[in-house]
Amino acid sequence: MENLYRNTAPEFKTVDSVEILPSLKHSLSNNIPVHIINGGSQDVVKIEFIFNAGIWQQKKPLIATLTNTMLNEGTSSLSASDIADKFDFLGAHIGFSASKHDASVTLYSLKKHFSETLALISDLIKNSIFPEKEFKTILTNKKQQYQIDHQKTNVLAKEKFTEMIYGKNHPYANIYDSSEFDNCSLQDVKEFYKEHYTPNNCHIIIAGKVDDNVLSEVEDLFGENKWTNQSASIDFDHKIISSKEKSAFVCKDDAVQSTIRIGRKLFTKTHPDHTGMQLLNLILGGYFGSRLMQNIREEKGYTYGINSILISHLKDGHFTIVTEVGAEVCKAAVQEIFIEIKRLREELIPEDELTLVKNYISGELLRNLDSPFALSDGLKGNLPFGLDNTYFAQFIKDLKAVTAKKIMELANEYLQLDDIYLIVCGPKECEEAVTFPN
Repeated sequence: MENLYRNTAPEFKTVDSVEILPSLKHSLSNNIPVHIINGGSQDVVKIEFIFNAGIWQQKKPLIATLTNTMLNEGTSSLSASDIADKFDFLGAHIGFSASKHDASVTLYSLKKHFSETLALISDLIKNSIFPEKEFKTILTNKKQQYQIDHQKTNVLAKEKFTEMIYGKNHPYANIYDSSEFDNCSLQDVKEFYKEHYTPNNCHIIIAGKVDDNVLSEVEDLFGENKWTNQSASIDFDHKIISSKEKSAFVCKDDAVQSTIRIGRKLFTKTHPDHTGMQLLNLILGGYFGSRLMQNIREEKGYTYGINSILISHLKDGHFTIVTEVGAEVCKAAVQEIFIEIKRLREELIPEDELTLVKNYISGELLRNLDSPFALSDGLKGNLPFGLDNTYFAQFIKDLKAVTAKKIMELANEYLQLDDIYLIVCGPKECEEAVTFPN
């Protein structure tokens, strides 16, 4: 038996390249694109129907989310409880989500029951009836949750931040007040469903044990003459109106802690500097050992956690630092964050730290792409940008080429104080924290 030396850490191994299970593209007879990731050891299938039916496409707040949520509330032949019982009996799981640009219906099914579970999904997508009683219940619950959420400083700070960088009426800010719940009608939901949950507005991703029988069953239920309702293709355009003011204080006198958000509008994942900024973000606040965590949490004890995040929407993106601190240390925490930003602009990152974060981000990427289902999630994120999962191999290649000098150049280009927004939400005494360094 091999001896284990538990007092000696294993050696670091640099990820030089990655081999990603490729996706194949197929089309149904009515030209619905189908992307296939065939692999895994279990006889399970994941199929996701993705529609251009997100917040970007809605004409009124809440409609995209409400429509997607209500797909599970009954069809012309089945009640909501019937649907739940059938999926439970077949050992299947169904999920619904609506995001900025799309909405999806996702099925996880044992392969031996795929025909039955797919028929249920087909009924949900094509024949949802949107019962009025369930609509009122969901609307009431969402309004109550909205009111609870808007007592939280992190929610108020996030809304103010996205309003300042995108504009109050932009879908990426997605800001509305509680009166919008009273302005929603069931007719709005039904019209959105009719316009957007159509074959010409859909693409499909299938992962797991995918064979000809699976594809044949999808064709039989969603191909030509099986799903005929169409809609006009609409190109939506929303103008970004960034605030000229670079700082804001949102007063919440009864708050136990204050929320700080510092960041700026940036770009999408197709930008040539995106990989370098991913690395810079990781160094600054993107993992537990980041500089912000070491300073603000470990050394100063101002917070339980602080993160920096790089968000890539389809049309634009942003960078943000977010933390929650006590009112008495709010100003000091803001100034320490700016000190760490300044360090990145003025000091070269040591090579050992650079190597560490490169290994970390590469390892996290591999861990997050370790199954066909995970790869399908990655593919879903890549397809809107005209990319497939070869993007990840290129990302690793580009990551290896980023130098300490490049990190400093990026910090000087994208983290100048003139471009940064600062938002604090908390008690009145925290207003003095809304101060940029000299």
